[in-house]
Amino acid sequence: MNMNYEPAKKNIMAQEEFPLNDPPEFHYKLLPYGERPYWSPDGKRIAFIESNYGDVCEINIETREVRNLTKDLGTHHSFLRVLFLPNGDYILIGPKEFKDRYISRRVESELWIMDKDAKYPPKPLGRRIFEGCGVSRIANRITYSMNGNHDPSIGSPEDFEVHVTEINYGENGPELGEDKVIYRSHGYDPEPQDFRLEDSEVIMAEYYNPPEVDKADYFCTVKGVNIKTGEVKLYISESHIHNECEGIFPDEEYICLESSCDGGALSNTIDLWKLKLDGSMERTRMTRMLWKKPWRATNSNVSPDGKWLAFMLNICGSEAGYGMGLGLLDLEAWGKSKYAKMTETVQSRNGRKTNPKTGGYI
Repeated sequence: MNMNYEPAKKNIMAQEEFPLNDPPEFHYKLLPYGERPYWSPDGKRIAFIESNYGDVCEINIETREVRNLTKDLGTHHSFLRVLFLPNGDYILIGPKEFKDRYISRRVESELWIMDKDAKYPPKPLGRRIFEGCGVSRIANRITYSMNGNHDPSIGSPEDFEVHVTEINYGENGPELGEDKVIYRSHGYDPEPQDFRLEDSEVIMAEYYNPPEVDKADYFCTVKGVNIKTGEVKLYISESHIHNECEGIFPDEEYICLESSCDGGALSNTIDLWKLKLDGSMERTRMTRMLWKKPWRATNSNVSPDGKWLAFMLNICGSEAGYGMGLGLLDLEAWGKSKYAKMTETVQSRNGRKTNPKTGGYI
């Protein structure tokens, strides 16, 4: 892979301030702007959002060429996320128009689809969702959650459903097909991230953040839901800590983890870790952006060959999802280093076990 990661001519911040100009070991600069990177199925491109509520772009990894995919397509240019279906088509998420940061993200954000060549305007799929979605690597299938904001029949904004939905292609183009609700909750906000084990399990983050609870008691867990049986497995839960899944590894035995374990849920001190999906709560730090204060690494995605981690940068205190640049971590070099052996568990860090339902210590 060409290691000359020269940025495109964008000046969201002064070039000299970008933390990956002088990166930690194994880290590389990709772009000094952009949000929520996602690898193409062939591993040759990374799609990303140019800026919050903006256009969808992608960068060619070998040539460094950046292409704006949606600038000249249709009238909708207010996207928050981009992902790939295994057939190469793009799944986009965002509102039809920006109104305000709550309504446009929490209430009116919806699913779109765009052809793999980006020749035609994105097509709305007619479904509003909560935050992001997960995409299968073996079928044109997605998973996402909804609450009463998106469909009043579900209940209140604190009532959630997690769906698995097929994307069908017919004479009217791509449309939502067979749909199954696999999980329901109240007071816990689930956000599916990835499929696993031949699409038999959905890995999701679940935020404990009900309106009446003191924000100091917030935490986030990682869980798995068996699509057929509804059985739920807990993969990490830690009192007062944000542990959010962000991109599965090709072997499906590990997933990336945004964790605030260095400073607590409200500290905004997030780095990216590698979490083992066996219930041991074993994690290993991958990025070391917290050593570049006030920067942090978030919103990651692993390349299809498992060799590279693409991630987003912002500063401690940034709004969730607000991007200020993109970086890469060389997972092969990291995996041979001393850092890959510095594994910990929630129990080893805290010396106590946690309650899988509440996240509090036993």
